[in-house]
Amino acid sequence: MRTPFESKTSRCADRISAAPSLDSSRVRLTRPLARRHRAPLRGLILLCWLLLPAASVTADPAPVLVPDMATDVPPDPDAASPDRPSPASGLENAPLPTAGQRGVDREGRAAWTVLEPGLAFGEFQLNDSEARLTALRIDPARFDFLLCTSSQDGGPARSLSDWGEQYDLTAAINASMYLPDGSTSTGYMRQGGHLNNKRLVQRFGAFFVAGPDSPDLPPAAILDRDNPDWRQRIDHYALVVQNYRMINAERRILWAPGGPLYSISAVAQDGGGQILFLHCRAPVEAYAFAQQLLHLPLDVRTVMYVEGGAQAGLLVRSASLRRELAGSHAPSFLVTGNLKAVLPNVLGARRKAAAAVPAPDAPPAERSTPSE
Repeated sequence: MRTPFESKTSRCADRISAAPSLDSSRVRLTRPLARRHRAPLRGLILLCWLLLPAASVTADPAPVLVPDMATDVPPDPDAASPDRPSPASGLENAPLPTAGQRGVDREGRAAWTVLEPGLAFGEFQLNDSEARLTALRIDPARFDFLLCTSSQDGGPARSLSDWGEQYDLTAAINASMYLPDGSTSTGYMRQGGHLNNKRLVQRFGAFFVAGPDSPDLPPAAILDRDNPDWRQRIDHYALVVQNYRMINAERRILWAPGGPLYSISAVAQDGGGQILFLHCRAPVEAYAFAQQLLHLPLDVRTVMYVEGGAQAGLLVRSASLRRELAGSHAPSFLVTGNLKAVLPNVLGARRKAAAAVPAPDAPPAERSTPSE
């Protein structure tokens, strides 16, 4: 009895032996012709393969958190890890800023451009690469911070420029990442009596707060969860947004090295109590981004990650400078340049004297206790 392999080889041999003989000269003549016919076909297949990813990009991407967004940030960046480097080991590998480096003056200080009282703009080179950090330094004594959310005003998600126009914002940045429903923040979020998300997320260790109920408290700050009374302090602020810590109050990087490269938006507080809106358009590793923040002359303390990828953005609407920065996204760039991301939650800054448009505050109501 023949095995299947033997029967197949025998049948193949039978077909070959039964096939009519071919003139070898005709075979030699037809081979180059066949190759000439195949060449355009190969080129067409390659072109279709290259264009297929770009064709899947729509003109208006849905404002949802992409399924793999959770991989853009560590699953628990605030938790202790035995293989996480110490603060010293995280800093010694990054070069110090040098005179002549973009954004740094001859004395090694940050070269800020004052756009108006209480608002300064700076662009800083990261490492020796082409990546640039754009930073806005905002004085809470001169600016109010407000949370603009579609869940509160009932409107759709909007671009940063649309949010800025509607609420007369001088500056705006992503308030936080958000869930697939296209509205709810991934962490605790409240403004006045409006709760966008009432749950306190254990692995999120930073809280941006503004609008205190006492003049003895800072008008705006980033609270660190390592502070033993953080829970009591957030109850004294009208605006609270929770998200990941990249750097804690002791200037220690909490994210492990490695991971994907993507655009980053972040909010920080410096040693003088001023608020920094930070944006890096070029895809960078989050740990390297944090490392460079510590070495630049920005005096950052707690740094809160707010968004990454194509959704990351920053808006400047000052009389002396108007600019909207967006995160990079390779497929959308190939098709139409960079598509404007629409965002459901935006953190804005507005000059205290400019109150032409009311803040999107809900009617006074009792503050509910956050749940964990």
